[in-house]
Amino acid sequence: MHENTEFRRESKAVSYREYAVHSHNSTPRFVVVPAGIGFFHITEQATGRVKGFRREHTEACALARHLEN
Repeated sequence: MHENTEFRRESKAVSYREYAVHSHNSTPRFVVVPAGIGFFHITEQATGRVKGFRREHTEACALARHLEN
């Protein structure tokens, strides 16, 4: 794993506002986190575990929405 990936995954600077509007909960269970150049991890917010990844941000958001249901 890239040495900076853990640092980015721990970041609390991720904006949840746009995603939370579409969610039924006030805070989303899964969040999209940048994981390098052109890669995004979909992580479970409570545990920080990576549940998937995508190369495109829009595809990563779609997967996060799918995992919410």
